[in-house]
Amino acid sequence: MIVPMIKYTMLLHPKDKDAFMEKLMDVGLVQINGYEIGEDAETQELSATIREIEEAIRRFKKRNTKALDNHSINHDEFPALSDIAKMERELEQAQQHSETLALEIKLLEPWGNFDREAVKKIEQLTGREVKFFEYPARRFDPLWQQKYALQIVNTVEGNNYFIIFRKPDEELPLAPITLPPSSLYSLQHEQHEILKKIETLNSRLDGYAAKLSNGLHDKLIQAKDQLALHLAQQQIQSVAKNTISIVEAWCPKPEEKKLNQFLDDEKVVYLTTPPSQNELPPVLLKNIWFTRLFEPIGALFALPRYSEMDLTVFFAPFFLLFFGLCLGDVGYGVVIVLATTLLKLKNTKSPYRSYLTLAQLLGLSTIVAGMLSGTLFGLEMGKLEWFVSLSSMFLDYDKLFNLALAIGFLQILFGLGVQAYKLWIFQGYKFALSKIGWIILLISLVDLYLINSFTMISGIILWVALACIVIFGAPEKGWLKSIGFGVTDLYNITSLFGDLLSYIRLFALGVSSAILGIVVNSIALSAKGIPYLGFFLFLLVLIVGHTANLLLSSLSAFVHPMRLTFVEFYKNSGFMGGGKPFQPLIRKANTNSLTH
Repeated sequence: MIVPMIKYTMLLHPKDKDAFMEKLMDVGLVQINGYEIGEDAETQELSATIREIEEAIRRFKKRNTKALDNHSINHDEFPALSDIAKMERELEQAQQHSETLALEIKLLEPWGNFDREAVKKIEQLTGREVKFFEYPARRFDPLWQQKYALQIVNTVEGNNYFIIFRKPDEELPLAPITLPPSSLYSLQHEQHEILKKIETLNSRLDGYAAKLSNGLHDKLIQAKDQLALHLAQQQIQSVAKNTISIVEAWCPKPEEKKLNQFLDDEKVVYLTTPPSQNELPPVLLKNIWFTRLFEPIGALFALPRYSEMDLTVFFAPFFLLFFGLCLGDVGYGVVIVLATTLLKLKNTKSPYRSYLTLAQLLGLSTIVAGMLSGTLFGLEMGKLEWFVSLSSMFLDYDKLFNLALAIGFLQILFGLGVQAYKLWIFQGYKFALSKIGWIILLISLVDLYLINSFTMISGIILWVALACIVIFGAPEKGWLKSIGFGVTDLYNITSLFGDLLSYIRLFALGVSSAILGIVVNSIALSAKGIPYLGFFLFLLVLIVGHTANLLLSSLSAFVHPMRLTFVEFYKNSGFMGGGKPFQPLIRKANTNSLTH
């Protein structure tokens, strides 16, 4: 559900506003009502500081050094972050230079350590150019030694390294190579010095990373607090010739008493009002533990607007069921449950435990769906001796296909029902009658063409439903226009059938996962017949194949239910979205946020 918000308008003396905002931040109950303002110098400076600290944390994290206790360190003894960043850039340049030197040394090693100045003197005395060549020894033509003034210097790894004393205008058999201008000894000496420099810089930076990491996280939180406070102060409006400062803020209704007590203690004059229709209050969700697990999934699309309903509680059971049907294997479900349970036991204080709990539920759903399809690691459970007694409960492909369509039909009806309820609550019953008509129409059509239980009643109700759709198409526009919109809305029947067909993917993905499991088992059995290595290959194919199938099928089983939720269900339920999360002005350095 969406937590109701109350708008507070607080009146302050300009001299008291900064101190008051500090105290308001310590309380952490409100979000300041924001307006479009330009960035001032302080905002830019604080933002730059935050980026600098985040970059330092990112670089230090790569070093994998153990952070020391922050309380025993005097941070004034260390250089500024800008100086440390300069050292990092210096280290990167040194590493790049070392790599360049290594390539040049590799080029010169086959030639040995020769003096380039001596080569130049030879060229001056003989009037010939000294050219260097590298060529595969097996393709080297011995006649070249007779035709040219050629000397083989070395043969390394099947390549001949030779020089030719080239006469002026003499054509060469090959294109010469270009060697570095420095000698091998000088390059090796330079690389030795560079490596020492790299070692020194790494040692110093590792020390900084160990001693400063914890402190940097604290500094980052403080800098973000300063920026949040400054931005909040920027939103304060001045009226009556700057004699009164006005602060507008949103507060969750459950926190109203706490905030009122604080404002009374501070002797602040304030006014509370409910949100108007033109305002867009921030959105704070509050759900039971089960629904709360699915809030991150809904947030991937958008938060609901304050003026509509939170659909998390409505799509959560369907999403759980859809995932199970798409994966649909008892064995895979057991693996997911066991793996996530072990991770939860190992990470008792992890902030991601809620995601592991969600994965456990998805695994349980997969087990239940696998029992319906009768699939265990790609094996047909009905053909296994242990499960023969349960074979009557397993559904064949035709029944699974019909089940997918039936579930899709139910969710479409449910979505239309949610939209009808929203319209009735927020706009009035007349606006909901069209959607109620669609629900009755679809149920009547199913009875008339599939169930045939109450055909006479369904035939009468169908015409009543059509009348509701046509007459109440757009009640706010007047009767004639409303009827016109209603007639046009009848075309929506094709869209609803298209939505229904989308749910076939629940069946298709479950079948594809089972077929891939069967293929893995078939390959593993074939490998088992190989002499000596057969059993090892059998296990290897089973483990690798089923792991790959589990990962790929789990990804599909997560993505496609999201698609059904965000497209089909959200559309039929009239979800608009676009809400902004409630972000209270709070000192995060020592206080927990309301949003958690």
